[in-house]
Amino acid sequence: MEVAPMVRRGHGPPRLYWAWLAGTGATALGTQMLVFGLVWHAALLSPGTAAAVLSAQVVPRVLLTLHGGALSDRVGALPVMVAANVVLCVLAAAGALAMSAVDPGPAAMVVTALALGTVDAVNIPASASVPKLLVPSAAMGRAMAARQIVLQGAVLCGPPLGGAAIAFLGLPATYGAGALGYLVMLMVLRFVRSRARFPPPADAGRGLNRQVGQGVRIVFGTPLLRAVVLLTGAFAMFVIPFSPLLVPVVSTVRGWDAVATGAAAGAFGAGMACVTVVVLWRGTVSRAGSAAAWGMVAAGAGVAVAAAAPGATVFCLVSLVVGLGTGVFSTHVGPLFMAACPREAVGRAQAVVTLVQWVPLLWANPLIGVLAQTCPVTALLALWGGGAGAAGAAALCARTFRTAVLSRGARETQRESG
Repeated sequence: MEVAPMVRRGHGPPRLYWAWLAGTGATALGTQMLVFGLVWHAALLSPGTAAAVLSAQVVPRVLLTLHGGALSDRVGALPVMVAANVVLCVLAAAGALAMSAVDPGPAAMVVTALALGTVDAVNIPASASVPKLLVPSAAMGRAMAARQIVLQGAVLCGPPLGGAAIAFLGLPATYGAGALGYLVMLMVLRFVRSRARFPPPADAGRGLNRQVGQGVRIVFGTPLLRAVVLLTGAFAMFVIPFSPLLVPVVSTVRGWDAVATGAAAGAFGAGMACVTVVVLWRGTVSRAGSAAAWGMVAAGAGVAVAAAAPGATVFCLVSLVVGLGTGVFSTHVGPLFMAACPREAVGRAQAVVTLVQWVPLLWANPLIGVLAQTCPVTALLALWGGGAGAAGAAALCARTFRTAVLSRGARETQRESG
């Protein structure tokens, strides 16, 4: 692999982006606490209720995300985020009041989850498109790394804080935390809108379904965007399940205890975190496409080598390698996709890549569960690692992706790869 220079540190995200990111962190933390409280309450009733609540949140996201991205492009990302956070704030506040008065049944919790998932389908593409609107291409790597740290921090801290809130203040406190996070985001959005200029929405006269189709055509009709989307789908299929599913499955089959399992999952997270912090500090490699592909190859190799790990210690070291490869991939492919997106279609493009990450997981997790019961776990790891490695190798063979350069923006990237 050719060693490419890092994008210069002087290219940092503007202050307005950091303000928006602070609001994003507050919203993400509040959402994680709210969802934890909702699922925990549902689990007290029955495991089936908990599963129904989780499914009710996921289904609207899968069905409506493309239309959410089209809506973001149609009326603007910030107006969509304002409307979404108003609805979420009202919903969370109403939930806190209702929880204080009565004990809601399963139907009420499923309806709440459906509402959350529906608003998320609109809010997530709009939020994901904001870096494109606020950050220059040269600083996109650092901006996306910072966003990844904030979102991962919310995922890690939200459930423990939600549990503490339930223990000391009661279940309504988790809904109150969600309402507070959405309120903070509304104040931040007001600040950002007063100081930023955004291009007018494109194609406002077209129907929403036509805009969805146009967005899909833009993504799959642009060689670099198409390559990123396909590789991201393969990454979701073969790499994302490693820490949450394959690690516990392997540990159970090999008779390792919970400490070893947690250490392996922690090593994966530490590897990702290390790479993300380095990118935040130093910036991305300029040849982002090549770096992302090699990161995928490294992650796949780690998953495959895990099949031959003789003990828990070696397995933890291999998990660290998988985490490092995952970190390299995610910190480079995200900024590359963002920089290459046309400004007038960034919401729809983000909706496509988001959907491409969700759909493979709907197949991968059940498939892993079935294969783990019918074939040796070593074969399962080799298969999943081989799939990831093959996808990364295919990306390296695609000149459009291999030569993609982040710091020059999408147009120069495409001219260079053409």
